[in-house]
This record gives sequence, C-alpha cells and structure tokens, in this order.
Amino acid sequence: MFIMKKINLSLILFAFVIILNGCSSTKNKLIPTANKGGYKINVIRSKSKINSDDVIIKGTVFDIETGKPISPPVLLTIGCIKIQASSQGQYSYKTKNFKYDYFFIEVISIGYKSITTDFLDLTGKNEVIIDFYLTQDDRPFIHCEPVIQTKK
Repeated sequence: MFIMKKINLSLILFAFVIILNGCSSTKNKLIPTANKGGYKINVIRSKSKINSDDVIIKGTVFDIETGKPISPPVLLTIGCIKIQASSQGQYSYKTKNFKYDYFFIEVISIGYKSITTDFLDLTGKNEVIIDFYLTQDDRPFIHCEPVIQTKK
C-alpha cells in the first residue's frame, strides 16, 4: 500500500514537471531565422468590432545574448514601409487589415545580423506584438568612404 502511494505520487510529480516544462519551453521558443536570431508573435486582439479594418503591429527589438533592447539605429521594413525603432528598441505601425494580404518584416541594426520573418498573415487580427531577437554580427565592420576617381 505504501509503495503504491509512493509510485502514484512519483507519477503525479513527474507529469506535473513535464507539463510545466512543456509550457515554459513553448512560451520561450523563438521562430528561428537564417541568421541565428528569431522572433516571437503574440496576437493580442482578434476580430474586434471596433476599427476592425485596422491592425497595429508593435514590439521590441532585443539583443539575443543580453535580452536587453537594442538602441538605435534599428530599421524595420514592413512590406514597403520603413520605420525606425525608438531608443528603447520599440516600434509600432498601424495599417489597414486587408484580406489575404501577406507580407514580411525585415529588421536591420548596425553591429547585428539582420533577420527576416516568414510571410505573415494578419487577416482578422487587430493587434499583434512581434518581438525580434538579433545576434551580434561577428564580421569586422569596415569603415567605407567614397572614392572619387579622376580620369587621366
């Protein structure tokens, strides 16, 4: 009887640990990109009756190693529009939500590898948070200066 209770308690604890571990790893998992960075997408509101034609895309750009927001300059290309993140690495963009309108977001910052999302479908969504995690670029930064050549 005592052994049976001990086994049941062990099974319950094991299941509890598995469930907790599964939830936390799913929550912390990034959508990977080609440059060792990634991004997380969190839909805040869907199919709201107020301003249902608008969609707000916002979030923060982080350093993947430190977890701290990246300071400017951080440039995001959303479709054909270019926006700059704030000094805290935050950005916000409001657009119309067109049915079957797919686009991607590219994030670029000096000293970091740029990343690009997969094509995003925001049909029926009103507010979406997309946080980006960039890796530092280990390639040397070359200071480029214009060279003017003259004909002889």
